Amino acid sequence: MQTNTKPDVRKKSFNVFEESGIFIATCRHRFAVRAKYPLAIINSLLSAYGPNGGCAYDIGCAFAKTASSSSIGPRVQALGLHFMVGTFHGHAHNRLCQLDWHPMYIEGAGNTEGEGCEHVFSAFNELA
Repeated sequence: MQTNTKPDVRKKSFNVFEESGIFIATCRHRFAVRAKYPLAIINSLLSAYGPNGGCAYDIGCAFAKTASSSSIGPRVQALGLHFMVGTFHGHAHNRLCQLDWHPMYIEGAGNTEGEGCEHVFSAFNELA
């Protein structure tokens, strides 16, 4: 991989993956043309983590409906996966949406803000 950053900055920036195990999936078109990719990821996460999980997604409120009506819908329901809208993105949603989907109002979400991707992106600020 060729980059324009100094080796020590690049090493520091990419260490976030070793420390957290975070992975990110994005659509190169900046909008979801097909839900099959996030559904495949959710299906894999259900296999890895099992019941009573939570998933924060910028459009978790809408994606919950997509997941429920998909082929993995019965599995999502049986394993009790709860979708959320992260706190950063939740402020762009209306108040009723926030009450249903904001992690602060979801039992078991703890102190998560649901914005793991933004933490990774901020780690790349030095690369920009």
